Amino acid sequence: MAAGIDGKLPGSGGRRVADYASHPVDVLSALSRRRRFAQFMKFVLPLLAVVTVAAVVVWPQLTKQVDFLPLSFTDVDSTNAALVMRNPRYHATDANNQPYVVTADRAIQDPQDDQLVTMDNVHADLTMTDGAWWSLTADTGLYNGKAQLLNLFGNIQIFSDNGYELHGLSAEVDLTTKRVASDQKVWGQSALGLIRGNGLRISENGRVIHVINGVNTTVYPQGKRS
Repeated sequence: MAAGIDGKLPGSGGRRVADYASHPVDVLSALSRRRRFAQFMKFVLPLLAVVTVAAVVVWPQLTKQVDFLPLSFTDVDSTNAALVMRNPRYHATDANNQPYVVTADRAIQDPQDDQLVTMDNVHADLTMTDGAWWSLTADTGLYNGKAQLLNLFGNIQIFSDNGYELHGLSAEVDLTTKRVASDQKVWGQSALGLIRGNGLRISENGRVIHVINGVNTTVYPQGKRS
């Protein structure tokens, strides 16, 4: 490159050849920095490309998993760091692959344990292995997602499509085996008559019903209700 008549380099902004010659260290330092930057970008750009491709592949899988969560709800709120769900609906299958659904007016997730959920106005629908259908309702309930247990409290009502009707104060429902247990006062009726006791055991997918502890029965004449 040739210098101008006045010793200035063309396109150099007025800097003279002597200016460059007097600062060789600065020029070498700038070139070194550029080389390091180029090497850094050679490493970073492929890494960013890999991360981008991985995100494109993984994100649909994450979205697919979320779509199949069994718990759904129409509204969510937060009260004192607890998750509040309006109109929650939990649906799954038991150990025999029979479906069940648990709904409520409101559910509050325990801030200390996300597997524990308190529910208001609980309604559970259970399908048994023989196709029978049971419905359970209560004022409140405590759902343990890890153990698949539903504890019911207050004004419990149990109905089956074969005519059984039971009431109680509290009960524990094992959603995986469809077993129902209570150690408090229970009462109910069927086509055979009335029955009262201080405990309840429902097992064998609803085929066996035991009212226990201080049982009192009233049998209808000819198996008919009065």
